[in-house]
Amino acid sequence: MKTYGTEPTVPDPVQVGIAELAVVEGSDTLKSYGLGSCLAVALYDPGTEVGGLAHVMLPSGDDVDGADRKPGKYADTAIRALLRRMVERGANYVDVEAKLTGGSDMFEFESFGESVGQRNVDAARSELEKLGVPIVAEDVGGSRGRTVEFTPATGAVTVRSSSEGGEVCEL
Repeated sequence: MKTYGTEPTVPDPVQVGIAELAVVEGSDTLKSYGLGSCLAVALYDPGTEVGGLAHVMLPSGDDVDGADRKPGKYADTAIRALLRRMVERGANYVDVEAKLTGGSDMFEFESFGESVGQRNVDAARSELEKLGVPIVAEDVGGSRGRTVEFTPATGAVTVRSSSEGGEVCEL
């Protein structure tokens, strides 16, 4: 007997908040809102469709006591934690690719030197290079906020800008 009104629905995206990270598989979607100087690091293995997203706040946690309790907060610890969790779920480390989004310079503070956003981008690039993970796309810098949606099944990262007109780009 056929039942009406039971169409399958698309699951809501898994929200990844500030200083958090998450790993999913296939067509599950990860989403981070309100990236300013924060950086979204999307890692995925195209062959296994395992991927993860981190919403990074600060560049380096290596010298911070207790950074391992909240690895998503720092670019270096977030990338290592994502890779570890992805491999545990079946990703092949040598096939993992990265996409970076965010790292804006939302406010000008000349006395502070390089912005937190740029330092986050630099730290992520450095850590990914150390670990041999290629960056295949990025939308970083500038002075606009962003919202990011990532689906490991396709590797697609959709970036919505908070600037006037709300431009959308695909990485």
